[in-house]
Amino acid sequence: MAETSAPRASVIIPTYNRAGVVGRAIQSVLAQSFHDWELLVVDDGSADDTESVVASFDDARIQFIRHRCNRGQSAARNTGIARAKGDWISFLDSDDEWEPDKLSCEAERIRSVADSVGLLYCGKRIREEKGRLLRVRMPTTEGQVYQSLLAWDFIGSCSRVTVRRGALLGAGGYDENLGNAEDWDLWLRIAKRYEVAAVRRCLVTRYFGSEQVTGSVRSICAGRERFLQKHGTEMPAKVRANHLAALATMLMNYDTPRARAIANEAIRLDWRQPRLFVAMLCSVLGQSLYRRLFSAAARRLHGLYIGHAKI
Repeated sequence: MAETSAPRASVIIPTYNRAGVVGRAIQSVLAQSFHDWELLVVDDGSADDTESVVASFDDARIQFIRHRCNRGQSAARNTGIARAKGDWISFLDSDDEWEPDKLSCEAERIRSVADSVGLLYCGKRIREEKGRLLRVRMPTTEGQVYQSLLAWDFIGSCSRVTVRRGALLGAGGYDENLGNAEDWDLWLRIAKRYEVAAVRRCLVTRYFGSEQVTGSVRSICAGRERFLQKHGTEMPAKVRANHLAALATMLMNYDTPRARAIANEAIRLDWRQPRLFVAMLCSVLGQSLYRRLFSAAARRLHGLYIGHAKI
């Protein structure tokens, strides 16, 4: 990633009605010690002052692209991918920010990896908007990770990910029909063809607040069902059973018959599902009480996201 006349790194920020925070994300790109980049800010049909905020940054490397209507963050990222010119493409959510040496650390790591590596990911901090540190997640797995990634999404948010352009285009970009787990889906499609490398530095800060809890338990369930339809046949029985059990536990908040059908399938694949059996017992107490118990358990076990999502 040496300096050239054409940008070697492309950064994509999708945004929708985030005028109050998108400037922070842009500033963290401008502060990078590595300078050979282009930044594509894709406004997904915002109704606020996002365009004015972006226009306030006087840097020729920044491009502003606007969707005429809201199409979803996957579509916004795909628009950025289609316009990107870099050899490697990095994603940054509009409410996150990078450390100043993120791209430099990745450039150094890229120089040492083989052509078989298609994706890099780094560590991240999760903070409240007021600054209190909630969690730190560092890379845990690298190499041929497809089977591990089927079991759980240890890569997570796209703000910590940089992808080889060829790997991204070969995978076909984001699936705009998922609505949930779209990052995980893309990482799986890339990991099926390429190796994954870790940058063992904490280079991303994610800010957690009410605006960061997108969707609801219903939308999470709908997306997860589509995700399992897409990838379930690749999963070992125990892994698929675990995912189905988690889905059934969420579905019991509002669709008990469907939840019990999925729970039965999970038990058929692997009967060792203690949390699922507890959830099924609790569901006989009525939906209202189940929702209260589910919310309490989800906050304890899943904390930041599912634990704060509305039903």
